[in-house]
Amino acid sequence: MTSKNKYLFISAVAGLFLVPFLILSRHFVYGEGELRKKDTLRYMELRTSAGAGIVSDVLNLDYSLSRAVQSASGDAAVKAALSRRVRENPFICSELALLSPAGRELARYSAESAVKTRLDYSSTQAFEGARRTLGPAGAVEYGEYTPPALVIAEPLMRGGKPAYFVAGRLSLAYLGEVVRLMGRNSYGNFGLVDPGGQIIADSMSMSIVKPGLKAPPEVIKMVQLAMEREVPSFSAEAFLKGRGRLVSVSNVNGSRWWVYEIVNPADAPARRPQAWAWRVVASGVALVLVFAVFSYLLAVRLLKDGEPGPQA
Repeated sequence: MTSKNKYLFISAVAGLFLVPFLILSRHFVYGEGELRKKDTLRYMELRTSAGAGIVSDVLNLDYSLSRAVQSASGDAAVKAALSRRVRENPFICSELALLSPAGRELARYSAESAVKTRLDYSSTQAFEGARRTLGPAGAVEYGEYTPPALVIAEPLMRGGKPAYFVAGRLSLAYLGEVVRLMGRNSYGNFGLVDPGGQIIADSMSMSIVKPGLKAPPEVIKMVQLAMEREVPSFSAEAFLKGRGRLVSVSNVNGSRWWVYEIVNPADAPARRPQAWAWRVVASGVALVLVFAVFSYLLAVRLLKDGEPGPQA
């Protein structure tokens, strides 16, 4: 066999095995990538679901006005409970007010130098919502140089009817710090958004730099899909303007707020083990080339030129 035919034989054998092997390897690599992506989304959904539970607990423990006065009976006891709440939590309770069922202000308590403008709680949407639904209602207020605040109103029920309405302005700085701590290990941005898609707090502190900043459009899209499907959490890869982002959102129980996490797939930690998949493919290619050479050597040894064929 000439030198030219030698290399043609080795190339032909290698090609016969490499073409199907590389086709299968392509499916293997892409399939492995899809599995990693799904695993990352499941992990993100666990993080946002746990985060939503923590935010719900913080709201119930530190931001529930009815809890502060639920055991009090009578005007004097309710007023004393509200006054004590402001003194004990001045960094959260900027101001609290006690309103009659008709909305008339009965008492108001403010933390020292915390409130510069006097808010008429009876004319707020929070009070109207609480009076209409007989449940807590609130809205986030964004200031240019201050942390977001929650303007909230809650009915205090007695005998199945609202005896009072407790309203107030509560600073969300503490809640924002809780959210930032939860998202410090995120490979993207972890945060909390209100129903309008405005960021209340996030791990990248974007909400501090630009109060009331809108969440990424991928997050808003996922929140809308979750609300349309009426599911408490939702995670998927969102494509927008030619880019893909891994997004997970979870509803904060008892509110219309959503905890979200958005990650660039290129930054996801699960992307790193992909090197082993390429090592498998490279090893397979090397083995095919080695077997092609061995096939040539065997062909030369067993099929020598000039040897007589078998006798009849």
